This record gives sequence, structure tokens and C-alpha cells, in this order.
Amino acid sequence: MSKTLIFVASHRRANKVADRMIGALAAHRKIELFSFDRGLVDHPVYSDANVSHTSLGPIKDGVALSRLASLARAAWILSRAKRRIKDSDTVVLVNNLELLIISWLCGLTRLPTVYDVADIHPLQLSKSVVGRFMRWLERRVLKRVQLLVVTSPWYSWQYYTRWLGITVPTLLIENKLGLSRVNRQSRPTLTLSIAWSGLLRCPTSASVLLECLQSAPTFHLSLHGSLERLGAIGLKLIEQSNCLFTGPYDLQSLGPRLAASSFVWAIDFAEGENSKWLLPYRLYESVAAGVPLIAVDGTATAEVVRRFNIGIVLPECTAQEVLQALQNCDPATYELWLTNVNELRDRALRHNEWALVFDDVSRWSEFKRVPSEVDVGIVFGPSR
Repeated sequence: MSKTLIFVASHRRANKVADRMIGALAAHRKIELFSFDRGLVDHPVYSDANVSHTSLGPIKDGVALSRLASLARAAWILSRAKRRIKDSDTVVLVNNLELLIISWLCGLTRLPTVYDVADIHPLQLSKSVVGRFMRWLERRVLKRVQLLVVTSPWYSWQYYTRWLGITVPTLLIENKLGLSRVNRQSRPTLTLSIAWSGLLRCPTSASVLLECLQSAPTFHLSLHGSLERLGAIGLKLIEQSNCLFTGPYDLQSLGPRLAASSFVWAIDFAEGENSKWLLPYRLYESVAAGVPLIAVDGTATAEVVRRFNIGIVLPECTAQEVLQALQNCDPATYELWLTNVNELRDRALRHNEWALVFDDVSRWSEFKRVPSEVDVGIVFGPSR
């Protein structure tokens, strides 16, 4: 492979890192991955002969001297790497703002650079002096970015346009799933049952669902993922007789597990404004598995559920609203939601979106950009 991707990632723990690497390999690029040591997803892409990895060392969450030391070490490692990187047909991909700033300081952004935005963190929205400084710095660094990729168009509409007041060439590449990664054989039926999968981290959701379990014996909850972030309330959930906990998140068995319930819970308040703007993996997982969703008004997910008519949009997230919505759901409406979800199934799967990005830098200007005005219809769009 004569083409190279320099991938600077916050960690290898997320499936999205492997997803981008698969796209780069499909575009015949050799990958040099630089990431912090925060766990590894078991994925065959890391064993590919065209992938090399350089550790940036350990790092902790939060703001502390140890974190600053970790970022300084990462800057030193990337600065050394820059000296040997050939500029010919090399692309840089960064998936974290801190690392984008470091890559800029190290001179890596002199190469064609893609900033892969999966989240907007609270500090970026803070009205404090530190928050204002971070937005000033982000505006400056983004001038060195040739292509901004967002997983949700609301990041472009709400943050980059309204908060930062900038217009960066922005491409939407959603959190879609790899082809054939969800078993879609079973078909859900209408009952008072909800599945909650993935990173189970929202205490508000857990409290509401616990109240549903305790107040309605016919209500059933199925959990698929990690309970660590929920603490004691997570343990209370699985103590209920009408709650089933299947253990860690497993994408291979996720489809049948989701389809065993009538709805997928797509509500998460864990990250403030970011939770309102993101389009989570569980949105695409549930559609790929053929299961309607439950979302709450005021979020991007709710706008998508409403636009494509694929489930329930709650006016507010309370146990009363959840149980009332489930009890009021009639078979004809549920069948319509199933039909609409099934029509979107293929559009929930990853195709060659990332391969096209990495294939030819000179064609980036030809990509269809995120429109300046809100248009929910671009979600679940076809591959470019």
C-alpha cells in the first residue's frame, strides 16, 4: 500500500475506531494508529498486516495534572512521529478535540486532515473562561481541518453553526452498523416490553424504568450491556422479577435479543446538550433489528423517530408517560411502525462511506455537505 492514514484516536475501546479503520483498508491505505491505552475492542482489523499501533500511554478522565502529563507525552510522541511521516498521499484522522489541538501544535494538520466528531463535550459548551478559551482555540484549529465529519447533523446545526459561528466543510457519516452484523430473523410483537442496550449510563432512564417495573407487573425490561455506570440503581433493576439482564453488550446476539421486546429504549440524559444532539448507535441497531423505538421530545433521536414514524415519542421521560404510551399503543399503529422500520433496515447499515473519504483527497469537495438549514430527512441517507 502506497497510501497512508495517520489515525490519532482517544482509545481503541470504541467500535467506531475499528469502523474507520475498515474503511481505510478498503481504500487501500496503510494505517498508523496512535491511541491512549484505555482498553481494546476484540476486532480482527487490529491484526491486519497493514495496521501498526503506537501507544500514547495511559490517560485518566477528568481534568488533573496526570491528564495534562499524559497529553504532553502524547504531543512528544506525535512530534517525533511527524519527522518520519512522508507527506505524499498521507491523510490524518483525529477523533478527539484535545488530540486535534495536539496534532495542530505538532504540525500534523499540515497534511490533509479529517476531524471525526462523535460527541460534543460539556467543556466545549461551558460559559466559563475555560470554556470560552476552548471555543476560541477550537475555531483556530478548525481552520487547519479540510473536512469535518459528524455522526449527527445536529452537531453541525446546533454547535458549529450556532455556538462557534463557523462554516466548516461538513460531511454526515452516521453511526451505522457493519453489513450483516445484526441477526434480523425474528419479528417483534406488541407487548409491554422494552429493551435497553449498549452503554447503560443514564440514571434518569434507570430510575424511570425501575418505577415502571415496580408499578406494573406486566411491564418487562431487557438489559444488554454494562451496568457499572449505573451503580446501585443498576443492581436494583436486575433484582426485579420482570427484568432480564443478559450480560455484556454483544453485537452478534443483539438482534434476537432486541426483537424479543416490542421497543428499544433510545433515551439518554447522561451528557447534557450532547445527549440531545447525538444519534446513538442504538438508533441504528434497533432499526437494523426491525424494532420500533422510544424517544423523548426535544432530542435529535425524537425528531428522527417522528420524521420516519418508527416508534413512540414521549412528551417527557416519566414512568407514567412510558406506561401510558405502551398501554395506548394499538396493533394497527404498531404494525405501521414495524413496516416503516423494515423499510429503513438496509439504510441502517454501513457501506463505503469511510472508504470514499480515504480513497482520494482531491474528491472531498464533491461530497454532499450537511445543509445549513435543519433537514431531518438527510438521516438514514444512502452511502455516497
